[in-house]
Amino acid sequence: MRLKRGAIVLAILLLSAAAPSFAGSIGVYGSYWDGSDVGTTAGAGVRLGFEMFKWMEIEFHGTYYTNFEEEFQSQDFELTALPVDGGLRFNLLPEKKFNVYLGAGVTYYFMDTNLGEVDDEFTYYGEGGIEFGGENTKFFIEALWRDLDTAVDDPTTGDPEVDFSGISGNVGVNWRW
Repeated sequence: MRLKRGAIVLAILLLSAAAPSFAGSIGVYGSYWDGSDVGTTAGAGVRLGFEMFKWMEIEFHGTYYTNFEEEFQSQDFELTALPVDGGLRFNLLPEKKFNVYLGAGVTYYFMDTNLGEVDDEFTYYGEGGIEFGGENTKFFIEALWRDLDTAVDDPTTGDPEVDFSGISGNVGVNWRW
């Protein structure tokens, strides 16, 4: 057991030390999310990617959404959400000025509401998008499917399930190194 744990820690340290030598990117974007039961919201985010191969990247997103507002069980429901995504992105035209990509990964949602408590959740996402521009600066437009069902624990209404699943759209700019 100790040998296995030591090997995992060593692999993480080696990967972390090598990460700065990977080609990578950082970007900022505006976002829009249309959730099933709760309407729409807008937000902003940051993304970070590391190129493993020309056609594959490891990527991370963090988006802050405020003001999911909806009438929910005769009460005004407000929610803020911070989904943190991590996954793989597959570039279909990696050497071109116009790239099409697909990806998928996992998401952890940090959430807060004005109605009692809401459960933070661990789920998945799928994405597709295009990016275009120069060698080091590229603009992007992407769509993500976010899957999220969670419980809102409100003492006055019980413990109803709320479905936030839906399409999220991002528009922004990436800088590569």
